[in-house]
Amino acid sequence: MRRRVLILLAALLLAIVSGAAIISYVRGADKRAVEGKQGVWVLIARERIPVATRGSDVKNLTERILVPSETVPEGTLTAWDSALDELLLVAPLEKTQLLLRTLFQTTLPSAAPSRRMTVPSDMLAVTVALSVAPQVAGDVAAGDQVTVYGTCPLQPDSTNNDPPRTAALLPRAQVLVIGEAPEPVPTTAPAPMVSGSASPQPEKSPTPTPTGKYDRYTVTLAVDPKDAQRLIQASKYCGLYLALLGAQVTVTPGDGVDTKGLF
Repeated sequence: MRRRVLILLAALLLAIVSGAAIISYVRGADKRAVEGKQGVWVLIARERIPVATRGSDVKNLTERILVPSETVPEGTLTAWDSALDELLLVAPLEKTQLLLRTLFQTTLPSAAPSRRMTVPSDMLAVTVALSVAPQVAGDVAAGDQVTVYGTCPLQPDSTNNDPPRTAALLPRAQVLVIGEAPEPVPTTAPAPMVSGSASPQPEKSPTPTPTGKYDRYTVTLAVDPKDAQRLIQASKYCGLYLALLGAQVTVTPGDGVDTKGLF
């Protein structure tokens, strides 16, 4: 019986010594990593940190490790700076990623503006002002194929009494968009940390709505460079009218018609 107790005590002592050795090994890992080199303490992300997180919240999601100084890029944070508390993280941090001072700014970078239209590579987008009737009672939509008619000039020529003439200016043109672009929506403020959470949780915000008046009395067409000049000239000195093209119709440019030739 006594012999069995001695064996158990010996096993317990061996376990204690082994545990102490493991703890000592772990604590010395960082120092061994820089053995023979100059080491520096740096801040890294303890977990993934999303963009727009405030500096004061980032601080609670970091830890310090010892690394060789030669591997540390310029601008790496070696300790937390309280001046970063009110700044915003402008790019997400992955777990174990170094914290760089340049990642914290007063505002988030502006996103590239989104466009409502895609202009064909060999075309130009030209916008003209039209009321509802010349837009086929307002039923013209993006993607439609239209014929653009022009009545020039708007008033008779007083020198030779020539009446205005209407003719097909552009036999076929593609409608890119109808109406003007709405005013840009201001960037929403980043969501704060949710109290009691271990990681940032963005608060839901209402869907932003465009501001300003939306004017549908404009039409943007895709035209080639030569027709762009003609369309702009006609929009200044002539009256324009759109006609929706049927599936099998073909419009042939010609001399057009004036009031003398109507009947």
